[in-house]
Amino acid sequence: MKILMILTNHTQLGNTGNKTGFFLREVAYPYSILNEKGHEITLCSPKGGKVSADPLSLDYGEDKTIIKFYENEKIKEKLNSTNKPEDINSEDFKCIVFTGGHGTMWDFPENTALQQLTRKIYEKGGVVAAICHGPAIFSNLKLSDNSYLISGKKISCFTDEEEKHVKLENEVPFLLESKLLSIGAKHNKADKFQPYVEVDDRLITAQNPPSSQKFGEAIVDKLNLIK
Repeated sequence: MKILMILTNHTQLGNTGNKTGFFLREVAYPYSILNEKGHEITLCSPKGGKVSADPLSLDYGEDKTIIKFYENEKIKEKLNSTNKPEDINSEDFKCIVFTGGHGTMWDFPENTALQQLTRKIYEKGGVVAAICHGPAIFSNLKLSDNSYLISGKKISCFTDEEEKHVKLENEVPFLLESKLLSIGAKHNKADKFQPYVEVDDRLITAQNPPSSQKFGEAIVDKLNLIK
C-alpha cells in the first residue's frame, strides 16, 4: 500500500536557542518496518523541501535500524526533498503517519492542508497514525461533520509528565496531553518513557520514542486487516 509519512520542518525549540526537528527514531523505525513489508512510503512536510532531525535524536549509538535508515543515500535525498501537502492526492494513500519531534508542536496544528489530507484519508476508510508529539495534528483536526477526529477515541501521545521531565513545558505552545483531553480524547499511557501504543479501530497513536518499534508493527498489523 501507499503510505504518506509526515515530518516537521520546524527547527527552533521555543526560546531556548536550541534546535529541534523530527525525532529520528520515530521516523526510522516505522519507515523501516513498513518498507520491509513492501509498503511504498512518500515523505511529506508542512512546507515541503528539507527536513532536519532533532540533534538530541542523533545520539543513536549502534542502533542498526537507525543506522541503516539514516545513512542510506536515497533516504537522505528524500529527507532533503519532501513533498508539500498541497501537491499530494489523498486518493493515492491508504494510510497517513505523523512522526514526532518537538518541531511538530509548531507546524502541525494549524496546517489546514494536512488536516484536509488526513480527513479525506480517514473518511474513505484509511488508517491515521501518530507518535509522540505527532498527535499535535489532532488539536484542530475535525471531520466533515465538524466533530474532532479524536473525540471519544482512545489515544496516546507524549505526556504532560514527560514534557515536564524534559523541562520544556514552558517552551512548547501547549501541553499536548492536556490539549487532546480538552477536545474529548480518551488518553491512555504507560509510565514516563516506557513504550505504549494505543489502537482504536483505524486510529493508531504512540506515546514516545521508545514506542517506535511497536508503533510501526501496529500500523503493519492494521494495514493487513484492511486490505
